[in-house]
Amino acid sequence: MYTGLLHLHHWLPFVYLLLMLVVLVQNFLAWKSDNAFTDKLARQNRIALILTHLQVTIGLIMLFGFNMDMFSEMGSLMKDSAMRFKYVEHPLTMIIAAVLITVGNAKSKRGTDDASKAKPIVIWFGIGLFLIALRLPWEAFLQGA
Repeated sequence: MYTGLLHLHHWLPFVYLLLMLVVLVQNFLAWKSDNAFTDKLARQNRIALILTHLQVTIGLIMLFGFNMDMFSEMGSLMKDSAMRFKYVEHPLTMIIAAVLITVGNAKSKRGTDDASKAKPIVIWFGIGLFLIALRLPWEAFLQGA
């Protein structure tokens, strides 16, 4: 089961990052130009939000469901930078990014016009995507691990 979750947690970001970029560009155009904030765009935003939550949930299941022994020696975990990245920095940053993306989606729903619906998506999803890019293990991501 762990291997399946690991593969899903590795391959899902390829789709997710592409979708996030598309969502950000389309919302930016709806915010800054005369493009409409359509139901299709709202659906794409929702799918990006769902994929964010799915990715974080899979990661947390892998972290707490299969690696609880890593937390028995928290002092030694924090001294090793690779282990600290894998078990503390990466998960915590991804949770924060998911919260920010969720906030952006909620604020977008309260908008009254197209620009006020698209602006929170661009800002909050953008910050969330920046945090994700900051703490994504790029060497493992690009090598297919």
